[in-house]
Amino acid sequence: MTYWPRTGVSPHSAIAAGGELPFWLRRPNTPAIADATRLTVEAAQELSREYLAVLRRIRPQAARVTDKSPFNFHRLGLIHLLLPKARVIHCPRHPVDTCLSMYFMPFGQRINFISDRGDLAFAYQRYARLMEHWRAVVPSDRFIDVDYEELMTDRERVTRRLIAFTRLEWHEACLEPERNERRVRTLSVWQVRQPVYTTSVARWRHYQPWLGELRQLLTAADTDTPAP
Repeated sequence: MTYWPRTGVSPHSAIAAGGELPFWLRRPNTPAIADATRLTVEAAQELSREYLAVLRRIRPQAARVTDKSPFNFHRLGLIHLLLPKARVIHCPRHPVDTCLSMYFMPFGQRINFISDRGDLAFAYQRYARLMEHWRAVVPSDRFIDVDYEELMTDRERVTRRLIAFTRLEWHEACLEPERNERRVRTLSVWQVRQPVYTTSVARWRHYQPWLGELRQLLTAADTDTPAP
């Protein structure tokens, strides 16, 4: 459920955009492997080799390859165990804005919890709780939080912080992600071709009468702050 806006990472000349890869959702298809409770050395090595092969096919010469599958958060423990050098960029957005973006999105595949506001609120709470755990156990030099709203309002500073986290040199193209000509296969194809905009920040305020169970994700700061 992690939300990945146009962070400005993929326009970097040394970074290849892998899109939303289904590998960690489909390949570790037994609980014993997915939870690493009975993961043999042989199985671990096989998974690592297969995933790295997927990344290399995207662009063999790339120094970094991104995988923005939203459901990778389920597998971060396994991913870090098998690929300890992998860097995780977590970009949380306002909880209700995140839920509404999924609620309104015409997904081509069936995702049961997104069509019910109560289920969405519950799923978001479970996701937030799991991310607290990963934040505590994954080393800080392998995990970074990038606030969506902060990225929208202070884009250059936050983007420079992101590129520094990848251990690559700064690239000016990272400030113009809309000019990235790489093919986009996800439902965000229209958004990523636009200049960075802030109209999606606090979008939930336009739908306050219809939030229903999503209201439980609001904080005191949300209710105390008047609508713009």
